[in-house]
Amino acid sequence: MSQNIRALSARRGKKQGLFEALQEAAQTTGTPSREQLQALAEDSLVSRASLLGTTSFYDFLAAGNRNKQAYVCNGTVCQLGGEQEAVRTRLAKRFPDEQIGEATCLGHCYRGGAYRIGDRCFSTGSGPDTAPETEVIPYYCHTPHSVFGDTGNETEALYQQISRTLSLTPVSLLDELSVSGLRSLIDELSVSGLRGRGGAGFPFADKLAACRGAPAGQKYVVCNGDEGDPGAFSDRWLLEERPQQVLAGMLASGLAIGSDTGFLYVRAEYPRAQRHVAKAIEAFEQSSIFAQTGFQFRLIRGAGSYICGEETALLNSIEGLRPEVRTRPPYPAQEGLFGRPTLVSNVETFAALPWILEHGGAAFVALGTEASTGTKLVSLDRGFNLPGVHEVEMGTSLERVIYGYGGGFRTWVKAIQVGGPLGSVIPVEKITALSLDFKSFAGEDFLLGHAGVVSIPQEFPMIEFLRHLFTFMAAESCGKCLPCRLGTEKGRRMLLEATEDHPVDGSAFDSLLETLELGSLCGLGGGLPLPVRNILDHFGSEVADYFSLEAEHE
Repeated sequence: MSQNIRALSARRGKKQGLFEALQEAAQTTGTPSREQLQALAEDSLVSRASLLGTTSFYDFLAAGNRNKQAYVCNGTVCQLGGEQEAVRTRLAKRFPDEQIGEATCLGHCYRGGAYRIGDRCFSTGSGPDTAPETEVIPYYCHTPHSVFGDTGNETEALYQQISRTLSLTPVSLLDELSVSGLRSLIDELSVSGLRGRGGAGFPFADKLAACRGAPAGQKYVVCNGDEGDPGAFSDRWLLEERPQQVLAGMLASGLAIGSDTGFLYVRAEYPRAQRHVAKAIEAFEQSSIFAQTGFQFRLIRGAGSYICGEETALLNSIEGLRPEVRTRPPYPAQEGLFGRPTLVSNVETFAALPWILEHGGAAFVALGTEASTGTKLVSLDRGFNLPGVHEVEMGTSLERVIYGYGGGFRTWVKAIQVGGPLGSVIPVEKITALSLDFKSFAGEDFLLGHAGVVSIPQEFPMIEFLRHLFTFMAAESCGKCLPCRLGTEKGRRMLLEATEDHPVDGSAFDSLLETLELGSLCGLGGGLPLPVRNILDHFGSEVADYFSLEAEHE
């Protein structure tokens, strides 16, 4: 069934796919009507049931979104801040209750108190004033050789830089791409040691080489801008303030693998980023490099689904399928978007390419460590004295990042969450033992992930944080595999029903975590046990009364 819909979706051409058509149908009321679904089904030769299955998956397309005008952020930072009821009360003065919904993290974690009206997002922060949607995210650079700083190389100059590295030819002649230019790109990326910045940390040069080595024919580049981890907003900053850098990285990658089309998927919760990317694409289309290469960019606007941050679910989303995780192999480099070889990576990874191509892979290595090269964008939430996006060299001590660059915490904090709900929960006393690199975190049973940092206040109960994690995952599971679909909901219910008089069976809870870790198809269910075990390991005494048996983590 999926392959049939995928083929039909591909036949619709590059102008508008099924997913985009569904969003267009939902513009007036927030969800497609029965009549609209029927008309689209007849036009696309896809059953109405399949289209309904897709729309029901997304926060901003499902029937429950009908006539919603405003949304209250329910992301981790906003919930920890305890201001969202006041935000809802403020919105209730303008909108009836049925027109107010909830959104999963609007990317305003550096202020908190976030909400959305129409296609504009706002945040109240800790004060009474509302920050306008035009407010720029604070950015701090802590290296003399910034990879993402404003170099002034916008539009034409930036793409000419790519041209100098890769002797560009029309896409129709990509098989005749300069061998020396191609070798230069792959070699420099290999030397640079650039690893994916989305969380998995996979070597980028290996992905590019795999796509380049796939059989000739239609290939695609896909930039994953579905930055759904609560507490992370560095991709949002790049898409709003450095969109041309992202496009330039995608262009270089596309030309190297033999692609003529790049898709940039930006989550629905980032409407300002969507507007800035759209303008950047227009500027590219007016450049001489566009005329020279014929390379096409497509902006895909998300519709509200955390699982779309997983690369295969993202591909399904673009195709108009339910964004469920695919089984692998085949991998996207072999069979990706519309069944064609596809290079998928995240915003920060693509944005790093222009600097590497200009300065060389060795210069990128010099900024970090042998195993974790370059710089990393770190998102520090409102709990810090200097919240915002911080560009930090990999290998920098976490203590310097937290207490130096971030200015320390505004109030008493007992732990930080790093890398979102699938990352780590680190007690403050462990901060001095870590540095900002993949190896250091893994050595202490933590995960760096996307490097969004959320401060957990001293007074916030860890049992409530556990409940928050399972509630979030149960809501966001794609439902493709049984361990995650049932396991996240089972864990949520166990924790919500737990009291000191009726605690959770510790042994059963351990078995549930093991099932999630070993049986889940992707990192959503498989990654949840890590932060949960972090809490059980380091805050066992605080949550002990809610578990009937002394868990192995104690």
